[in-house]
Order: sequence, then structure tokens, then C-alpha cells
Amino acid sequence: MCCLGCGAWARSRFSFDDIPELHSKVAIVTGASSGIGLVTARELARKGCHVILACRSREKTLGVIHDMVKSLLPTATQVEFMQVDLMDLSSVHAFVEAFRQRHLPLHMLINNAGVMAPPFSLSVDGIESQFATNHVGHHALTIGLLPVLEASAPSRVVMVSSRAHVRAPGIDFANMNNPHSYFSWNWYSQSKLANILFARELSRQLEVRNVMNVYINVVHPGVVRTSTTTSHQHWLATLVMSMFELAIDDGAKTQLYVATSDDIVTHNWHGEYFVPIARLGTCDTLGHNAVLGRRLWAFTEALIRESTTSDVHDDCDCLPTATLLPPPCA
Repeated sequence: MCCLGCGAWARSRFSFDDIPELHSKVAIVTGASSGIGLVTARELARKGCHVILACRSREKTLGVIHDMVKSLLPTATQVEFMQVDLMDLSSVHAFVEAFRQRHLPLHMLINNAGVMAPPFSLSVDGIESQFATNHVGHHALTIGLLPVLEASAPSRVVMVSSRAHVRAPGIDFANMNNPHSYFSWNWYSQSKLANILFARELSRQLEVRNVMNVYINVVHPGVVRTSTTTSHQHWLATLVMSMFELAIDDGAKTQLYVATSDDIVTHNWHGEYFVPIARLGTCDTLGHNAVLGRRLWAFTEALIRESTTSDVHDDCDCLPTATLLPPPCA
């Protein structure tokens, strides 16, 4: 496999036809109004899954749903929109509460949404925008929904990371929100490293509680041509990357594999890292750093507590962080 894990060297061993029948299943896909998130939602719906597109834009997402249901009838009968802004923890909290009040099961949570290398800005809660969207919002969403995932088990959480995590020298806790230290690509890389560390630490905590039927794994979807990636490329970079890029449908296959394949249960895969297409891979050494993972967890929980929505986890006794987490290391 090439160093990017994509393009002509990424031979598919998984197709949309391999997705099992999902008529009794419920899935949430964040960032599902475009790109590989949209393809993921579409293919789950094609197999009869009740799919909730968790997105920020109501108008855009409702238009997408209309087109999706029209094209997939009669199989796609339960596709809907629920609003969430991962840059705003009060919105995440509202989403969690609204979903839990519906008393639906949850079999798949696919944390697909993300931003890549924007100019420096802070979220509503005062957190750097990439870290807020790509990591903190998904952390809060996953923990808020964890009681439902456990009650619905066997269930899956899929964290969509990136090969870019290898460029992160670590997590810069001290300068996270410092505009003078900000370098967009480094901050993107560390947010993708955070996705891996979160998945592995949550898997560890669940194992401590002997909860082995909630499968939390990470995917690198490959380099996929989307509006997000092309907007950051010089023409020469675009030409070079065209040799390595995956078609958008192929870019969704790895997360669909991890969300639906029986292989995950058969091999008892927890906290693993998958590369295109639908292959078990190996993340960078830092992704296996348990001390860093625990420190990130404590740091993230502190950010959530300090936000105006510190009650996101108030009614969730599933993860007593004070007892499972050692003090952060310097």
C-alpha cells in the first residue's frame, strides 16, 4: 500500500453489496449532508436502516434527504434530520437530550463531521474551531449517547480520523487556543490524533467495566476529492493528488465496513485503526500512547465542564471519569 493509503493502490475488498440488511437498526451520521458522510447515510438507508443525519444546516440537509428518499424508495423510508452544531456544546447537549427523549435504540454512531485547516477562530465555547468540531463536539456527543449505545448493544462507534494524524507531534494543550501559535495544518493533524486517542481511551474504559459489546474504532477514509480538500489545494497539488485520490463512494466504504461488517464482532476489534479500503491498519505510535490518551480525556472533560453546558453528562453515570482516569501527566 502507498504511504497515503489511497488511490490506485487501495484495492477494494468491500462493496456496498456487502452491507447487511439493516431494517431493525438505527444510525446517526454527523456531517451527512455532503461528501462521504452523505454516501454513508445513503448506503445505510438503501439497506433499510433508520438513518438520522446530524448536521448544522436544516435547509441543506432536508434537500439532501428529499433527493435521497426519492432515489431509494421503497427501501429508504426512515431518513431524517436532527440539528446539531459541533462547534457549540449547548447544541450537542440539546441533540443528545432530544434523541434520548425519543426512546429509540442506537446501533451505529458514525462521527464523520469535520473541518480542515480553516483560519483561526474560536467556537462558541472558546475552543479552537478544529479541535472543537473534530474532537470535543464528538467526545461530548458520544459520551452523551453512550447509555443508549450500551442499551442497544451490540453497537458501534466509528471515529473518522485521517492519515494526517502522523504529522502531529502531540497535543499542544498549552497553546490550543493561542492564535499566535496556530498553524492550521498542525492543528488539523492534532485533532485527528485526538480522534484516535479518544477511541482507544473510551475502549479502555469500557473494558474496565467489562462492556465488550460496544465496538469503538477509527478509520482513515483515504484522500477523497471533496469541496473541503480541493479548496485547500494549489493546482499542482491537485494534479499530483489526483494520482492518489479515491472516488467519493470508495472513500465511504471503510467507515461503512467498520459500522456494519460482522468482521468487527468476529475479530473482537476495539480501538483499532482501519485504512482504505476496509483494511486493518496501524496508526502512528502516538495513537497508542495511553498516558497521552488519558491526559487528553481529562483535558477535554475539563473543557466541557467549563462550558456553559456543563450538564451534558450530568445524567450519565456510565463513565465515572474521576475513578477511571489518573491525574494528567506533564
